[in-house]
Amino acid sequence: MRTFRFLRRTRYRGEVPTRDHRLDRAKGILIFTVVLGHLLARTSPWDDDVLSAPMYLIYSFHMPAFVFLAGITAKSTRLPERVLTFLVLLFTVLPLLWGWMWIVGLDPDYSFLTPFWYSWFLLSMACWIITVPFIERFPRTILVTSVVVGLFGGILPILDTELSASRSMIFWPFFVIGKLYGKQILDWAGSLRIWQKLFFTAAALGTIGYFYLDSVDHYWFYGSLNFAHFDVSVPEGVGLRLIINIGSLLMTLMLLMWVGDKDTLIAKIGRHSLAIYVIHGFVVRGLQPLLSDSPDVLGAPLIFLICLALALLTTYVLSWAPFEKALRWYSSTVTRLLLAPFGPLRSKLGRHPQRSPSQ
Repeated sequence: MRTFRFLRRTRYRGEVPTRDHRLDRAKGILIFTVVLGHLLARTSPWDDDVLSAPMYLIYSFHMPAFVFLAGITAKSTRLPERVLTFLVLLFTVLPLLWGWMWIVGLDPDYSFLTPFWYSWFLLSMACWIITVPFIERFPRTILVTSVVVGLFGGILPILDTELSASRSMIFWPFFVIGKLYGKQILDWAGSLRIWQKLFFTAAALGTIGYFYLDSVDHYWFYGSLNFAHFDVSVPEGVGLRLIINIGSLLMTLMLLMWVGDKDTLIAKIGRHSLAIYVIHGFVVRGLQPLLSDSPDVLGAPLIFLICLALALLTTYVLSWAPFEKALRWYSSTVTRLLLAPFGPLRSKLGRHPQRSPSQ
């Protein structure tokens, strides 16, 4: 009850927002796990008991947590610009990444209907941002709808990896919760006592430990496939999806509890997480030929340490301000050019007087 009272009290406060460095630090840690997870994924880690442990830890929550944090900062203002920014990045990254993989001797296995690899997040973000005005206008309805869609979306056989439809549905509840209650949850998590933090940490790690010990199919964490792929009944699929979502929420809460609030290098990395996310794929694919052969000559612990070092270096280098500034300048410039022909129409709509409720 104390939790819900806190959320109700803070939900409607008219306080002037200040930058919360815990949000930046959480993003910094999460973008590092993205880079580390993608590097480890090149080494066939799911078949190894040692390497699969960090993979279960990372993939059980890092993208749901990222989506949750994205919901916190999502706004309905300048909606066309925000949506187009992610679409511009998507349609820029895909051909460049396909070309880069061809240069390094890899098969891109491209499809125009399926966002390749990590680019799914850019398309899904565009979709989630479109829903922000509806979340603000109908908060409870959209919250319930998103939960139902997230749990039962796997029933639909026609929605899978195409157009990132499955991931957009499954991770949508985290975006909605982040938009509606993210800041309150962030404050609440930071206010917990040590024994409460330890309790939630044990619950989170216990859930992930169950996934690891029971060898839950790791494709469940990707959120990209429907129930038919796993050959499970609807109750089984919904039940397992619910358990995985609970584990993701507990891990996200654990991160927010312990993340700290100082403006350090981790916070800087979090503020530049978009550039790191977009660019790191080229680094990972460039290293793939070496990483793919590593299990034949190196032991699992050494492979993990190498990937850890590479992830730290990649994250640090790509967090340099020029990368973020260049990416944002490019995306904003292209977005402005695309919207320029519609400028007169948007100006006209903006000058149109709003009708009062009595009219």
